[in-house]
Amino acid sequence: MLHVSNVFSSLFSIVPTQVAAMAMLAVCALALLVGRRLERGLAVATVVAWFLSAAVQSPDPAAVQWGIFTVDIVYLLVLIGLCSFERRVWILFMTAFQLLVVLTHVAFLIDHTLMQWGFFSAYYLWSDAQLAAF
Repeated sequence: MLHVSNVFSSLFSIVPTQVAAMAMLAVCALALLVGRRLERGLAVATVVAWFLSAAVQSPDPAAVQWGIFTVDIVYLLVLIGLCSFERRVWILFMTAFQLLVVLTHVAFLIDHTLMQWGFFSAYYLWSDAQLAAF
């Protein structure tokens, strides 16, 4: 459990992560307060995915983030499932941006010469676009 607390403390020491976390929590709180059943459920799934990603993040900055990759694939499958039943355009955009998050992982897996900062920059870009769609 010490490892998880170290990850969270080091994670929140980075300003872009702090901003992204606050934006994610604000959007999800708004969805919980004024959203319908779909929005409330997706807000909970988004917060859970974010915390799981932070908990399974590898401390090695050059390593492939297998734990985050797994969480992102599961989250993508949840969004694809929702797209199968919901007729709202914003959920399609959320799913498309989550697919780009997963493809960012795939690009890093294929080419390990990509710099980790580039990986996380793209990761934050797609995640922020996803919040905007939400």
